Amino acid sequence: MFADNHNPTPQQRAQNLIREFVEYNEKYAAQIPLAIPKGTLKTIDYYRDTYFRYLKDSEFKSNICYMLQLIEYELWQYKLFKPQFSLENALFFQLFVTQGIVIEAVIFALIANPLVVSDTADRSKGATDAEHANLLNMIRRRTFAAHIQQLRTTNIIAPELCDAIDRFRSEIRNLVHLQNWEGRLYRQISQPDYAKHLGNFDTILKSLNDAVTTPHDLAGLLAYYALDGRELSGTVKFYNRNSGRGQIECKAPHDYIPFFREDFTEELSPRKGERLSFELAVTEQGVRALRITAG
Repeated sequence: MFADNHNPTPQQRAQNLIREFVEYNEKYAAQIPLAIPKGTLKTIDYYRDTYFRYLKDSEFKSNICYMLQLIEYELWQYKLFKPQFSLENALFFQLFVTQGIVIEAVIFALIANPLVVSDTADRSKGATDAEHANLLNMIRRRTFAAHIQQLRTTNIIAPELCDAIDRFRSEIRNLVHLQNWEGRLYRQISQPDYAKHLGNFDTILKSLNDAVTTPHDLAGLLAYYALDGRELSGTVKFYNRNSGRGQIECKAPHDYIPFFREDFTEELSPRKGERLSFELAVTEQGVRALRITAG
């Protein structure tokens, strides 16, 4: 006897869930914000006020909150349709990837926070002014490891919490093999194990509220990247007279700094190993040396 379509067996319900999960991902996974069933999840305001009080209201903050809702939505959907089964590999992969993105997004948003100008009309549309847009893009291109190092160096959060965040992200990478945001789980994970992992994730995010007591300001951010108008010096790594382009090796947040012929006087003829003084700036092409002089 086949089961009645109106009273599906647990196996049929499992198959339906997998199909709905695939369809859900194809339709919504790449879209933020998502349409969330009313009354099933914590609201965006809950996440803003509970997890991220130290961040200015902005698009970055909103997207992080939406990703947290995505995690809760997937768990809610799974428990609703398939409470007695263990979680599928595909769902674990999606959950772990989303958690990894959240951790990285939080660290980026924390570092970029001084650049955010809040929108008084819409709290989710805080943006960066045109003057600092290139600096924001430069920070965005830096690695997670570089962001963690910046948090340590500037004492924005305690070293112990930096270690905890780094360990958590390493655990995700060990569990999920990522290649261009595609991958597979190396092994099955039980629901209790995942619940413990999710609890650690929750604890780390909430603990940031107490850890970030004095967020850094714009002056501190510019000083960290040596973009506060100071005069720096370094040695010429190379200079191509035909293209008029070269690089300066400098012990600063930027190891190799490009420079161009138009940024120094005609009397100057840079040679490899020669010492130069300059001022850093962020342009559309990235960091570069300006107002270059000998010595």
